[in-house]
Amino acid sequence: MRAEIITIGTEILLGQTTDSNSAWLGQHLNASGVQVERITSISDEPEAIVRALDAVPPSIDWVILTGGLGPTKDDLTKHVLCTYFGDHLVFRSDVYAHIETLFASMGRVPNALNRPQAELPAQAEIVSNAVGTAQGMLWTRGSQRFLAMPGVPYEMKHIMETGILPRMKAERNEIMVHRYFVVQGIPESDLALRLEGWEAALRPPVSLAYLPSPGLVKLRLSILGPVAEEKTLQARIDEVAAELKGLLGEDAYAETLTPLEEVIGQQLRALGHRLGTAESCTGGAIAARITSVAGSSAYFQGSVVAYANAVKQGILGVNQADLMVHGAVSEPVVKQMAAGLRKQLKVDWAIATSGIAGPDGGSAEKPVGTVWIAVAGPSYLWAERFQMGRDRGRVVQKTVLASLNALRKGLLAAAAPK
Repeated sequence: MRAEIITIGTEILLGQTTDSNSAWLGQHLNASGVQVERITSISDEPEAIVRALDAVPPSIDWVILTGGLGPTKDDLTKHVLCTYFGDHLVFRSDVYAHIETLFASMGRVPNALNRPQAELPAQAEIVSNAVGTAQGMLWTRGSQRFLAMPGVPYEMKHIMETGILPRMKAERNEIMVHRYFVVQGIPESDLALRLEGWEAALRPPVSLAYLPSPGLVKLRLSILGPVAEEKTLQARIDEVAAELKGLLGEDAYAETLTPLEEVIGQQLRALGHRLGTAESCTGGAIAARITSVAGSSAYFQGSVVAYANAVKQGILGVNQADLMVHGAVSEPVVKQMAAGLRKQLKVDWAIATSGIAGPDGGSAEKPVGTVWIAVAGPSYLWAERFQMGRDRGRVVQKTVLASLNALRKGLLAAAAPK
């Protein structure tokens, strides 16, 4: 089963809105056994919508459109599609009753612009949107289906999850099975060299893909086959995943797309330990990442953003002489920051960072992107220098990931049998 996604909205083309709908649709369609062959973003103009529809090849089973179904005059998708499919609008009293109920729950009443949202194509199947006013509309032409949905992400997701994805899963004749491994701190090219011989021996229908991002590489194993052979496909992907896991060892921090902050949270819970952070160049970004996980209060105590040397010295107890001799971005200083935080917050583990995020402030000895990270724990003290590049945002992002991964390895050592 194959699909094409068409997102409608000039704001997407202008960069004013990020097209998160396509990413979500791609992920969930793939999990439902539907291969996305093309994603197109177009303007709100009728001609652009018609051109996109005319360009859909016959091999596509589902055409999924999002956007342009709101109550304002620039929301033209419904009218263009009616013309395209030779359809016409009829007023649906049941849909308008839903709109009235939805507005009443918010203490409002529909206005003149909301009533036309209950005017829907007579020939289309209406796919219920219980959380919004714009309904999904599904036309069938030959073997192809054309689904139009609102561009509001939570409304689009509701329509797909309740009305479309279950149908696709029931109708699919192929299944795609994935396994993921996530590695931090090893460049994509280095990882590819490590796996070169093993990867060369892989045979279809199994495939391996590298998905790099700053500080991370996701490895995706995939296998495609008939639904009737699902158990055989699962067994094969499990076998290949076990081989890959052995090659990656502890460098792979997850076998799913679980964020690193969730992984360390699970480790801390298992040990019954508490954590704090002492951050200079990351400015609290590590703490923010950790506390983005629900329930992190069970193991995260707090953070000191020690940007100024006076804070490093006065609150974390960093030696003034070391600051003067070695500088704030140095091994002695980050080690003392971590140790000082453990003492101040009475935690088991502490992460400390100090670096030159840029774009200014570097030197020949310590160029922009130089970062020192330290992790201190029970009978454990580790520190390492990193070179994170010259882009300020990427320096912070990569430092956060490297810090969390360094903690993960420290926690693994703490949990290992003695």
